[in-house]
This record gives sequence, structure tokens and C-alpha cells, in this order.
Amino acid sequence: TSELGGQDPGVYRISVTGGDQSLISRDAAEPQFGAGSDRVFMIGSDKGQAQLISTDLTGEARRVHATGELVNDFQVSPDSRYVAFRQNYQAFVMPLLPGPTELSVDPKGGPLPVVRLSGDGADFIHWSNDGRKVHWSLGPTLFSADAETVFLPGPAGEDAQAFKAPTQGVNLSMEVVADKAVGDVALVGARIVTMADKAGGIIDDAVIVVRGDRILAVGPRARVTIPPGAKVVDLAGKTVIPGLVDAHAHGPQGDDDLVPQQNWSSIVNLALGTTTIHNPSSRASQIFVAAERQQAGKILAPRTFSTGEIVYGAKSSGNYAEINSYDDALAHVRRLKAQGTFSIKNYNQPRRDQRQMLVRATQQEGMTIVPEGGSLYNLDVTHVQDGNSTVEHNVPLSVFYEDLLSFWSQTKTAYTPTLVVTFGGLAGDPYWRAHTDVWKHPLLMRHIPPGILAADNVRRVIAAEEDYVDDESAREAGKLAARGVQVSIGAHGQQAGVGSHWELWSFVRGGWSPIDALRAGTIMPATALGYADDIGSLEVGKLADLVVLDADPTVDIRNSDKIFRVMLGGRLYDPVTMNETVTGTRVREPYWWERSGSASAGVPTASHSDGES
Repeated sequence: TSELGGQDPGVYRISVTGGDQSLISRDAAEPQFGAGSDRVFMIGSDKGQAQLISTDLTGEARRVHATGELVNDFQVSPDSRYVAFRQNYQAFVMPLLPGPTELSVDPKGGPLPVVRLSGDGADFIHWSNDGRKVHWSLGPTLFSADAETVFLPGPAGEDAQAFKAPTQGVNLSMEVVADKAVGDVALVGARIVTMADKAGGIIDDAVIVVRGDRILAVGPRARVTIPPGAKVVDLAGKTVIPGLVDAHAHGPQGDDDLVPQQNWSSIVNLALGTTTIHNPSSRASQIFVAAERQQAGKILAPRTFSTGEIVYGAKSSGNYAEINSYDDALAHVRRLKAQGTFSIKNYNQPRRDQRQMLVRATQQEGMTIVPEGGSLYNLDVTHVQDGNSTVEHNVPLSVFYEDLLSFWSQTKTAYTPTLVVTFGGLAGDPYWRAHTDVWKHPLLMRHIPPGILAADNVRRVIAAEEDYVDDESAREAGKLAARGVQVSIGAHGQQAGVGSHWELWSFVRGGWSPIDALRAGTIMPATALGYADDIGSLEVGKLADLVVLDADPTVDIRNSDKIFRVMLGGRLYDPVTMNETVTGTRVREPYWWERSGSASAGVPTASHSDGES
């Protein structure tokens, strides 16, 4: 499956009794049979358009049966009478002509009738009962239709009832027990930056009592009673901050609908203190699976939220989300909500009324909406005007003047400038790669496959200090934050693990105080995304997501990556090994490169000689 290691990918045939495999096609996918066993149908492409093709079992006698400009799936019925296809996230079905006749596929119909099967959306189209039933899913619900009811038998009279998409299906969801820590833990003696107020809510010589996965008490040592039997962890000389919340966190959660049992990219983010991510563009069938597995304790990763697929306005077969009415916008929002999202990514919808329909639909469904402006100032301003929840990426101005500041601060729209990829010049990513020894970072070296860090960072390109613009973008964002706008870090997946810290450091490069930068990494993104009831600050009743540091980031923000321990939901982890310590005995499985017998193989266990008891 890997582009680095796959050999001779393509469509093959092999006898069900075993034997040698024979190549049918190198440039097609989704092999499937119709009524006969002498030909195999596949999905190919021509000039960017998906095609339903077939060949004999040697790959010869190729025929093109259907071509669709914006189609992204074809599924042939087992009796070869019909072909179902997917476009605009909806399922359709049409007759399939025998022989070599090629048809142009369009949901509006053409030479042959086309019927829309789905209501709000469709995934995983398939057939059963020798082609008598067609199925598709939306989130956890499986919908079905009888093929004979889809098309009317003969000419349609005035009283004929057209096919209506089913509104009821089979719920395939199941409940599992969420992963929740048990018992009491007391973290004693550290300086705690609670983020309970704008000054940081700092408490010296403090105690945090965690019961299960939530904070039971927090305050000065003299005022907090440690429950009998609690496990006590001495953190004298350490600093504790809330877990970082990366509001714009791209990154791999799977590939081709395969979700790994252990994802080093997710683990290194957690090891470096990012306890929550919000990914504003991902594959729903992968990231929501990963999110649920994280909640169930099946994989080790930060809390994971996402928009799923972007609601994309450009005509691309894989992503295009057509919006011609409010009902269209609402269907896209409901489709994504059914798959597991709390937020929507509006991206490149060309007309403002389309974008406004999406905003209204997300408001109706009680969700947030996080658009991008594509480095277009006018587009960014309309995003604010139209009531979007955030604006993602920096507004392309070197100076924010009073008109913009006054206007924006009167709205509830938050701002995620993603300083690591600042538009308008060299950004935070090249700055920090040039100014730090990334490949020597002790935690990155433990959790990223050998060779990657060096390959990406050793040969550094550096520019004049004034050519970097991440600090300018941070400076202007600070003007908004000073007027009450929620401004958030967004590491964009640039460098797994340390990207969130680069964001913090760039904010300080732009004139922010370390406390304010930490607010942009914790309570402000939690507030902007609607998570502040549970995360973003260390207060009674909130989830016990926190980072223990060897040095104080309020004195020097560059101390933010000096990680001593990470706690997620009341479970304490050693960042070197990502084994659980004190709160449990979970041991991380070896990474694939540790299994290979390399010099870095082996997972050391956590030491308890550091005051933990």
C-alpha cells in the first residue's frame, strides 16, 4: 500500500484455488464482475474524468462503458443491468447498456434515465441479491432500495410515483466503553499556569487533584486536600500548563481507508504536549474512525476533531460539493454531521450566497464553520461579515488598520493565522527549521522514523531576518486579540510534534507576551471551537489534559517543548517512551522501525526515580 514500498501495483487475477497471479491493468482500480466471468469491470480515467471500463481476464479487448466528468465511483450490479455511481457525495443509478457503447454520465440524465438514490449523502455503494438490491451508507446508517422500484416498469403515467430516497435505514452503530482513567492522582509542588484568567491564573507551589479523567481540585498546596489513597507525584521545580489545542492540524490519520493501530505522527504530537487537534480537511472515513478509536482507548493519540472532507466549490471529481440552493447546503452539512463532525470547512465556494447558505446551515445544525480566504483580503472580510466561526490562515495585510480592527472585534468570528505557513513571505516553518536543530530534538528523534528529520532539516536555507513574515502576521493578530478576538495556534501539520511550539514561538517573535502566546495555544482555540467547557484551562470539572515542563515557558516561551510528562484524560505518560506511568501500566508497542532490528530498536520503560510515588 505504500508508495515507498509497493511493488507493481495494479489489478490482478488469481484463481480461488490459488496459483500464480496475472496482471490485468496497471492504471485501473475497483475490479468487479457483472453477470459474466469472462470480463472484469474497473474504474479508469481519461483526462481527469472517471471511466467505467472492462477488459477480458488478460487485460485485452478493452471497452469504455461510461464516462463522468465529476463521477468518483462506479459500481456494476451483479446482473449487469445497472450501474450505480457517486457524484456530489450522492448515489445515483442508471441502466448499463450491453456491448461497447459509451455513455456520458450526468445526474440530470441523458440518453438513459438516471435516478438519485440517496437523500443527504452516500458512501460505500454496493449491490446484493444478484443485483436486486442496491445499498449505500451515510454515517452509521445503511440504506437500501429494491432495483425494481427505482425505475418505473414502462412509460410513466401522470399518476406514477417517482422513486423517493429512503429516510430510514439500518443503524450499524454500536456502543463501546469509552477509555476513562480511574482513581485519584495528586500533582504536587509545581507552578501551575491554569489559564483561568487573562494573566494566566498562575499558582505557585500548587496541587492538582485528578479523579478519573477530570480535575477534582486545583489551588495552592495549603488550600487543597489530597484524598486518602491518592497517588502523589512530586513536581517541585516543574511548570504545568494546559494541554495544547492545535486548531488547524492537518496530518495523516490513515491511508486508503486503512487506520493504523499505532500512528507515530499522532503519538509524537501527544508526546510534545498537543492533547487536542482539530483537522480542517480530512477523509471522514479515516479521521472519525481514528477519533472514535482514540476515545475508546484503542489507539494512542490526541483528542481528535475534524471537519471531514471540505465542502469544496471547485469542480474536482473527488471533492466537489455542488451548492445551488439552501437545501443543497443543508444536505452537505447533515451528511458530514452524520459522519461525526462538529465543524464544517467551507472552501472555495465561488459565490457569496453559496457561502452564506453554508453558514446558515451550520447554524441551524448547531455546528461551527471554519473557512479559508485563500490569501484574498476581500474574501476574508466577507467571511467575517457573514458570521463564520473562524477565519483560517492569515489575512494578507502587513498592517491591520482601525477599520478592520473595529469591525472584526464587534463580531464573534475567531482567527487562526497559521503562522507556520504565513502568506506574503517566508513563514514560521522555514524560520524555525533554519534557526533550530530540528533533527536533534530528543523527543522527535524518539518518535519519528529514522532519516526523516535529517532529510527534511539538515541542509538548511536561511534568509535575512526581515524577510520572514510570521512575526508580522503575529503582531497584527495581536491587535485583534487585544480587542477580544479569539486567536489560535494552527500548526498545519508542517512538522509533527513541534509545530504547535513553532506557533507559540512565532507569536512571541511578533511581540506577544509568553502568557498571551500560551493563551493562543490553549484556552482561545478551545473557546473558538466550542470545546472550552472541557479543555483549554486547568479548572475544576474540566478534563485532565495537561503538560508538565522542566522549565517555565512564561519566562521564556522556548521552554514550551521541554516536556517532562504529558497527561491526557487523567493518564500520565513519559514523553520519551509514551508508556503510561504512575496512573497505569500501559506500554506502547514498538514502532515498525524498532521492530526491524535497527540501532534504535526497543522501548525503554519509564523510570520512577524522579520523585513519583
